[in-house]
Amino acid sequence: MSVSSVVTSLANATATNSSYSSSSSSSSSSSSSSSSTTTLFDNYEAFLTLLTTQLQNQDPLDPMDTSEFTNQLVQYADVEQSIKTNDTLEDLLSLTSWNTNTLALSYVGKTVEYDSEYSALSDGEANWNYELDDDASSVTLTVKDQNGNTVYTESGGADAGTHAFTWDGTDSDGNQLADGTYSLTVHALSASGAEIESSVSSLGKIDRVDTSGDEIALYVGDVAVTVDDIISLTN
Repeated sequence: MSVSSVVTSLANATATNSSYSSSSSSSSSSSSSSSSTTTLFDNYEAFLTLLTTQLQNQDPLDPMDTSEFTNQLVQYADVEQSIKTNDTLEDLLSLTSWNTNTLALSYVGKTVEYDSEYSALSDGEANWNYELDDDASSVTLTVKDQNGNTVYTESGGADAGTHAFTWDGTDSDGNQLADGTYSLTVHALSASGAEIESSVSSLGKIDRVDTSGDEIALYVGDVAVTVDDIISLTN
């Protein structure tokens, strides 16, 4: 039997009882029924009140069927259990969120390598790693600003494997550029002029964490890094 059936049964029982009770008593029962119906799904105690009221107002010449009453008690137990389960799940979600935020805050001050070509120039230094799939004949490293303008180029290590590259923040004319976000592009060619596959990652120190969005963002300067982007973490 559904909860709506319980409400209907109560309304019918109250109406039947009106021939055996005073008008003021019927009015009180109707008011109680309306209030209980409103809060039925908010509080399992209201469900119990609903059943108790139904018993108090049933027709003594035609009492509630025993099997029907048993079914309603079973429904009451189900509602109680569902509410307790939802409360437990909310507590678990809250605890998980707290643990995740605490872990993210522990990253502040640590140096991370993350999967991105964008690095933060801070105090005259920006750091990247790049990896070549094969030995190259020539490798050109190009640093660009946030607008995509080339500000610096130089030749890089050409052996297959991982290479570290630190840029001092000066442009090709030797002028010191402002701190900010810059990107590194690697162009590697073989002796035959074929392009060699390469990948770039950046390094920097996490200085703040933003937990306001759907996904936690760790910031290296103005570069937002997700936990999934992190390759390595060091003190």
